[in-house]
Amino acid sequence: MVKVMLIICSVLVMYVAWIIAFKIYKARYHGQRLKPEAVQPSSQDQTSISTAQKPHELAMTVDAYELELFDDIAKMLFKQPAIITERTQAQGLQQKWLNRMPLQTNSVIRKMDLGEWSIYWNFYGQSIEYYVGRYGVFYTHVDRHGEEHRYEHRFESDHAHCA
Repeated sequence: MVKVMLIICSVLVMYVAWIIAFKIYKARYHGQRLKPEAVQPSSQDQTSISTAQKPHELAMTVDAYELELFDDIAKMLFKQPAIITERTQAQGLQQKWLNRMPLQTNSVIRKMDLGEWSIYWNFYGQSIEYYVGRYGVFYTHVDRHGEEHRYEHRFESDHAHCA
């Protein structure tokens, strides 16, 4: 009985060692094979942008007009006359502007403490945030050059509730 237990344990140890060795080999082999090389832009119409989310992601090419489109939409959002403060209207606002943005734009509605919420759009290195807090509505936009633009609409003192 003891011999059978020793044989089972040694087979189990060899199996685990094989799995670990295979994972190490796989990580080294795929890590060397999938390293992204530096990509040079082919023309002025295209800009090379690599995403930093995963180490094995390849460089992606984005048209320059899409980057400009995202910035233009942010300017339009800043100029809109209506200020939406109700979270129930957030999805409509999100869809209205998302439909105008480039196809690969990501968007999320975030709910925060104390009734605050925000809509966040991002397109590669650019982002727009529409934040509704207790003291007002705040817009933040990071453009294609990495510059941050802000706009705020503060509420009257009767809307601001003290904590």
